[in-house]
Amino acid sequence: MVTVLKDYAIVSLGVLTLLVASAAVYGILTINTQIQAKPEQIKIPDYTAQLDSLKSQVSSLNSQISSMNSNLAVLDTLKNNVVDIQAKLSDIQNKGSQVSQSTSTTVLALVLDKSAYSPGDSIQITGIGASPLKSVQVELLDNSGFVLAHKETWADAAGKISYTFQLPSSLLSGNYRVQIVSDQKTQSQPITIGIPSSSQTSSTTYSFTAQTDKSVYQRGDLVQVTGTGTAGTSITAVMTSPSGKTFTSAVTIQADGTYVMIFSTFASDEVGTWSIAVTNLGQTRTLSVYVGSGSSNSYSFTAQTDKSVYQRGDLVQVTGTGTSGTSISGVLAGPSGKTYNISTTIRSDGTYVMIFSTIPSDQVGTWSITVTNLGQTKVLSIYIQ
Repeated sequence: MVTVLKDYAIVSLGVLTLLVASAAVYGILTINTQIQAKPEQIKIPDYTAQLDSLKSQVSSLNSQISSMNSNLAVLDTLKNNVVDIQAKLSDIQNKGSQVSQSTSTTVLALVLDKSAYSPGDSIQITGIGASPLKSVQVELLDNSGFVLAHKETWADAAGKISYTFQLPSSLLSGNYRVQIVSDQKTQSQPITIGIPSSSQTSSTTYSFTAQTDKSVYQRGDLVQVTGTGTAGTSITAVMTSPSGKTFTSAVTIQADGTYVMIFSTFASDEVGTWSIAVTNLGQTRTLSVYVGSGSSNSYSFTAQTDKSVYQRGDLVQVTGTGTSGTSISGVLAGPSGKTYNISTTIRSDGTYVMIFSTIPSDQVGTWSITVTNLGQTKVLSIYIQ
């Protein structure tokens, strides 16, 4: 019995051993199958070096971007400065334009105390916008624009003028213009001249006067008589020597109420007291001068015109004294520089006469006459209208 149990145990242990061995073999086969069925593991390349290079490049780019950002900030600052400068320049330019426009648009203005006058009346002229501290021409023009009378005044530091203009007593009734000229600017106002009443004529007529340029002359000197009277009327004068020898002269009083008369004496004339009778509109003024016996070679150098206002085309006469036998020259110069030249020799009596011929197309305005003898110069001024 014991032997049977022993054998049974041996058999059972063998079977169990067989089962364990079979299980082990099955497990090993299964694992082998799975291992054989699993694909081969993929190998990944090593990119470490490339990544390090890219990191270096990225760092460099970041540095460059930071530098560019800094430069952009500088450029933005420069741009803002340029914009600010442009704005300031534009502001300065605008202000300059405004000042220039203000200066260039300064208007010459003329105001008269009234619009209707009588011959001989005074016109109170007020003007603004003239060139400061410069001369201003004051003119009276007829309906066709012809200058009838011309005067000169000055503007103050503010460009203002204030002037009283005396109208000629000989003006006819009609329409006229008062004009002022300052540099290149001109302004005018129309006026009307009416027929004066008898009381107006009386009050505006110049008083009749007469006087000589000096009281003592030498033989051969020119004797000049000047004065005032009624414009447009005739005036005559007779110069009489101690023995009764006479010289006669006649002129018409100018529009401004003045006149000039010249008598020429000779080296052979009498020494002593001479009389000059000047007559206008029935009134007579008697003057006395003394003529001495000075040498013909000792005359002082003088020069004068026969009147101060001429019409275009008139003859301009210059007379005077100087050293006899010497040469004397004269130059008549217009406002634009046009000149007339003439020369002559002083006569044995120490006197001379020079006559300039003007033409109708000559320029209206103030002309100068320069007369020269033996290094001495006399400058005269006339107005051609």
